[in-house]
Amino acid sequence: MPAKVKIIISDTHIGAGGAEVGNRLEDFTSDRVFFQWVQGLIQESETQGLEMTLIINGDWIEFLQVPEVDAFEPTRRYATEAYTNLREEAAIQRLEVVHAGHPLVFQALEDFLSLGPPRRDLVILFGNHDPEVIYPGVQARLLELLEVRGRKRELIRVGERRYFQDGIWVEHGNAYTEPVNMFTQPDAPWDPEKPGVIERPSGSYVVTDFYNQVEWQRPWIDGVHPMSALVFYSLAYDPLFAVQFMKTLLTSFPDLAHDLWLASGEPTEAEPGPLTRLRQESPRAVAQRLQEDPAFATAFAEETAQVLARVGAAPPTSAPGVATAPAAAPSPQERAREITEYYWQKLEQEAARVAQESGAQVVAFGHIHERVQKILPNGAWYLNTGTWIWKMNFKDAPDAVWHDLIAHPEKYMHRRELTYARIDMDEEGQITQVRLLLANQPPEPPPPPQEPMPETWWARFILSIRQFIAWLTGWV
Repeated sequence: MPAKVKIIISDTHIGAGGAEVGNRLEDFTSDRVFFQWVQGLIQESETQGLEMTLIINGDWIEFLQVPEVDAFEPTRRYATEAYTNLREEAAIQRLEVVHAGHPLVFQALEDFLSLGPPRRDLVILFGNHDPEVIYPGVQARLLELLEVRGRKRELIRVGERRYFQDGIWVEHGNAYTEPVNMFTQPDAPWDPEKPGVIERPSGSYVVTDFYNQVEWQRPWIDGVHPMSALVFYSLAYDPLFAVQFMKTLLTSFPDLAHDLWLASGEPTEAEPGPLTRLRQESPRAVAQRLQEDPAFATAFAEETAQVLARVGAAPPTSAPGVATAPAAAPSPQERAREITEYYWQKLEQEAARVAQESGAQVVAFGHIHERVQKILPNGAWYLNTGTWIWKMNFKDAPDAVWHDLIAHPEKYMHRRELTYARIDMDEEGQITQVRLLLANQPPEPPPPPQEPMPETWWARFILSIRQFIAWLTGWV
């Protein structure tokens, strides 16, 4: 049996293309790097006789930011309705737009596939941004785009939740973090109320209804993850965006808005909170008060935390590390960091559970857009393959960096760590090496052989003494 290599990537979020000519919703700009990286894998596979499996672990295509159109115009701001048709034919149309915008990506995948020897196959799992890949029509069109015919069909698996083979468990991970990004049926993301139609989690509607408009002015927002952390960072550094976000969220949850006395003409029994001003005043007026009135800002943040928790976009406010008492409330920045840490830890805990229950030697997730490589308590590996879109770790970013980011996002948005996981297996099927690597950074060459140190007079003298002693004692 030949040696094998498993390659895992996630969260590429490939959109409609055209970033270089004005599409502010396109986050994937690494087409040429992706193509060259895959060609390098193919060359290694051929020259060394290695079998390879490339696993795309969810959120491959950013269906939420691809309009349903015949001829995509990169500089056009499409209406929300262009993103909200969930039918199969709309998903196929969006796939056509993505293919036209990123031909090198599809060419690379087509080149990768091989019946062998050595065999190279492809697995595409769904995430919360691309459940459309479960549609039979989408799968059929994808096979056509990749020129897959005859026996080559056995080289592709598309539309499953997880991959578990050879001791390696791969899953996107949205089933374990924010409820707002979970599917009702985690293994099959179909809408339980609309047979034959995919389900979009409620968090996806925030993207289609809000992000797709506001990203034209604030293209940096996709680099902050999760969205609940983005809200609190915005309360600190971009209050107007935070107010707009919360107003959109409440519009998407009318029952919640009613409870907060936002969508009803009659007050509820509860004392109205600061979020009621989102109904009574303009977003700019509320944002101005957030900047001028510290007490109002604290109360607004507290109620925001409760609302986000209630809709499943943030941890429960009673969770460890999340403050509940307004008098001891953390700053918005601290709240954002706590939320981020909470979901990082939660996913790591789930990885430990999966490894323990399944016996997997490696558990690989995506979703949180953060590179992680750890040994779990039972000795298994936990990997998170991060993202291929721009990303910064904002946990420790000082205020000056935040203000500079908002004013000059172009200085930061080129920062991309194109992470992938590589798992090597020997001829016996045993895992020999587990690594996180970067596709946009070639491996370091081995160090050159050391030149022998020049002989000094003292070195020659010591050597002659040793040779004389050896001769006297009969060692030679």
